[in-house]
Amino acid sequence: MTITIREAAVDSVEAAKQARRKGANRIELSSHLELGGLTPDTRTIIDTLMAVEDVPVVIMVRPRGGDFAYDDAELQQMQDSLQQIADLGGQYVTFGVVRNHQLDFDAMMLLINHAHELHLEVIMHMAFDHIAQESQQNVMQWLSDHHVKRILTHGGMLETPITDLLSELQTLVNTSPPDLTILPGGGVTVANAQRIANTLGVTEVHGSKIV
Repeated sequence: MTITIREAAVDSVEAAKQARRKGANRIELSSHLELGGLTPDTRTIIDTLMAVEDVPVVIMVRPRGGDFAYDDAELQQMQDSLQQIADLGGQYVTFGVVRNHQLDFDAMMLLINHAHELHLEVIMHMAFDHIAQESQQNVMQWLSDHHVKRILTHGGMLETPITDLLSELQTLVNTSPPDLTILPGGGVTVANAQRIANTLGVTEVHGSKIV
């Protein structure tokens, strides 16, 4: 399969510019990649949108590290972040709310509706991998029904190399709704991206070392 999208995970303006120079044609911007990515600050958002204005920039909306079960104050913070991103000219956001190994449908509905009111395209990040495997098919359909465009997934817990999770990823690719893209990430590098894309039959890949 020909890789058409190499999405680079970055946490600074300089990293975004470097990734773009090396051939990344979509950027996922966050802060604190060592924590899995948190919401970046205003200055970083502004400068990155200006620095790589010729490619899409997906902006992380995640108020803290740790799990993906957020309380009311954190959900309000996430809504405020969505508003700020829209005000700054962002167009794409990624988030996920998972509680007790199940998608938090109420919280996700709240955030998705707010994002769409602001004309933001929504992607679900690797919180998806914390959903019980037997629930993932229903969750994919629900996300598709609510106009989520992509799911970034490792196919399992990050501690397991992605090359050991290709069968799980293949199941997701094969059974996802037609308008929902499965984006493999977490250990996809410039060295193994083509092999993973060929195996899974995907054209989009994600990683911090994707270029």
